[in-house]
Amino acid sequence: MLSIGLMSGTSMDGIDAALIETDGEHQIAELGDISCDYDADFGILLKSAEYAVRQLSGNLPAAKAFYQQAIEHYLQNELGVIDTDVSTKVNQLSLYFHGDNEKPITFDQVVQRSTELHADIVSKLLKKTHRSPDEIDVIGYHGQTLLHRPSAKITVQVGDGALLAKITGITVVNDFRRRDVFSGGQGAPFAPLYHQALAIRDHKIPTAVVNCGGIANVTVITGKGLTDVVGFDTGPGNGLIDRYIKQRTHGKESMDRNAKYGSSGRVNEETIKLLYEKSITSHSGDFFRSKPPKSLDIADFSLIPELNILSIQDACATLEAFTADAIVHSTEFFDGVIPTYWILAGGGWNNPVIRRELDIRLKEKLGSQIEVMTADEVGWNSRALEAQIFAYLAVRSLMNLPISVPGTTLVPKPLCGGHAHLPQNGTTPEVAKWLKQNPDILSGYFNKKSSNLFL
Repeated sequence: MLSIGLMSGTSMDGIDAALIETDGEHQIAELGDISCDYDADFGILLKSAEYAVRQLSGNLPAAKAFYQQAIEHYLQNELGVIDTDVSTKVNQLSLYFHGDNEKPITFDQVVQRSTELHADIVSKLLKKTHRSPDEIDVIGYHGQTLLHRPSAKITVQVGDGALLAKITGITVVNDFRRRDVFSGGQGAPFAPLYHQALAIRDHKIPTAVVNCGGIANVTVITGKGLTDVVGFDTGPGNGLIDRYIKQRTHGKESMDRNAKYGSSGRVNEETIKLLYEKSITSHSGDFFRSKPPKSLDIADFSLIPELNILSIQDACATLEAFTADAIVHSTEFFDGVIPTYWILAGGGWNNPVIRRELDIRLKEKLGSQIEVMTADEVGWNSRALEAQIFAYLAVRSLMNLPISVPGTTLVPKPLCGGHAHLPQNGTTPEVAKWLKQNPDILSGYFNKKSSNLFL
């Protein structure tokens, strides 16, 4: 099948889209990709939606009612905008969003705009790859994560799958995580089966794939079976660094781009020890000592006060080294397996300090014989990888194949998932064939009335 994957990560800085052709197993051809950045103001509106949902513990009706206040609270509490400037910024956001007036912005309007932006990038990808909508079998639409709390059986990714199918004229599969979470799994990470498929295709086993986004995770692949893959979150990726920069610059900067600050700073090892002890406060138990599979939500992380004592340069260098050190620490759970290949994926590796610290600390622990390469260096597409994952999972969902397994999410047994939305003009013959065999995907495996977690 031809499948487009769409991904907007926890940093909420834009959308990645990728087109692949796959049989849902080990045949994967990468056919093109494209990315777009969100306007800074739209990023604030998305982050305010996240703030509202987190404050109301995943209760979407209550979060929608609270959304106007959430914008103000996010500006004050997260970006450090002073009280006298908040109303001015709220008015600027209203003008930005509505164009010619300052009427209030609603939660549902932000979700709709996000969906429309995803439809726009699909259109641009089709144009770039010289494809028409009727050639594409399916879109894998991850949606925007606003809360992930599997211990409470809550995972909230917003996005209107039906609207996306209507606009694009292509079958859409979304709501990938909910069945796993409702069945007792962690609902993350969902990358490992795709990593395994690429490693099998490219004859690179045993392999460790380290994805560094807002949260960092590792996939350890030792063979071709569903029991030969283990995946888990290792700790922060860019998440803590981004939050620190946003707070330190009052929202004027959103990241330590290309290690602008960290490259001239000094790593404070004592602060790294404190980060291990105090930076994850909302996770039950000691996350770094707990056995995998295990997962994190971006809200699980806290910036510790000891960072305020450091210069911005030293604080960034220390947070960047902490990301790398936590990845190296995760090797304690590899059960004696030392992967030959270490493949680095995700935007975090654009930060040269994280990459340098990983190289140094990994080889100090495991020896210089291991081979550390970026996804691009090994022939994968680091920029498009996360989008490709959901293109791949959408096909597996249609075919009723597992998209999560016990070794990756701690789910009791291999599970499929996802919810299909059909366009008004119908599906491709290939999709129609699989829908006859897997009609449950049209109801998302659950009665939609039982949960409002995915719009």
